[in-house]
Amino acid sequence: MNFKVCIFFPAVIILLSPERTNASVTTFACEHETPVRVKCPSLYVIDVIDAFYGRLEHNRCGSSSIANCKAGNSLTVIKQNCQGENSCSLEASNLVFGDPCRGVVKYIKLVYDCLPAVSEKRTTYACEHQSPVQVQCPEYFRIDVIDAFYGRLESDKCGYNTNTNCKAENSLSIIKNNCQYENTCLLTAENSLFGDPCAGVVKYSKLVYQCVPTEKERLAVACEHEKDLTVTCPDGYVIIVHYAFYGRDDLTTCRQGQTDSNCRANGSNEKVQRVCRGRNSCVLSPKNSVFGDPCSGVVKFIKMYYSCVPSEEL
Repeated sequence: MNFKVCIFFPAVIILLSPERTNASVTTFACEHETPVRVKCPSLYVIDVIDAFYGRLEHNRCGSSSIANCKAGNSLTVIKQNCQGENSCSLEASNLVFGDPCRGVVKYIKLVYDCLPAVSEKRTTYACEHQSPVQVQCPEYFRIDVIDAFYGRLESDKCGYNTNTNCKAENSLSIIKNNCQYENTCLLTAENSLFGDPCAGVVKYSKLVYQCVPTEKERLAVACEHEKDLTVTCPDGYVIIVHYAFYGRDDLTTCRQGQTDSNCRANGSNEKVQRVCRGRNSCVLSPKNSVFGDPCSGVVKFIKMYYSCVPSEEL
């Protein structure tokens, strides 16, 4: 790929040729200058290989005798902004990352590649009587199930058998329910899960899928002792809950000065999943009467990470 990053100033256009490291691209954005826009070609998305905000070189973005400072959260922040996007903006600012070395001009360094927005089709098998197989997409990508079944339609897969006309009727829906739009899932081949479509025959699960970039995960927070929170997706979309809990994981959300930052109600993720997964909207009720009280005397909240996906694809 041979392309350039453009920075626009009033009446001035500056073209920056990104440095290349093998197949990857390295781009810099300097503090106190206009943000740099990173863009992949059409139908490609950004895959962040490495990134930081700080200064690790003496002669980058001016000169400095200090070259050993890096904001601890910078890789995470840049990934949240750029990973899986066709383009993103890099703003080298203490307001975004904090200030890891006061009085020093800092910069963002981003090493990335451009990947196809949708991967090639992949096929994975899990054999009966063997361990489940883990299916996983890259970070910020999700599994999109194209086809799947449990049974046997090939003679030479998972041993040899001439019975090649057996398939559990419900297997596609079961595998989809387990894997669709997840970053990772376990592909299992067991009669206890699918039923036995052909007794005495060694069967297998076959999954055909591709990895697709998901929209950035959304976050919903509902505070105890406040009104219930309604979470709604756009028309034609439904909620996929990636993770949820009732309790606390910090000292500031839903009132500062709390004394417990590590309490979660057992089973709260499953309860939120039942209420919200697959619905266009749902109501989060942050109450002990719903989840139990994992830390008495502490103000708790529901925190739900979710995405909205087209309803016909769930």
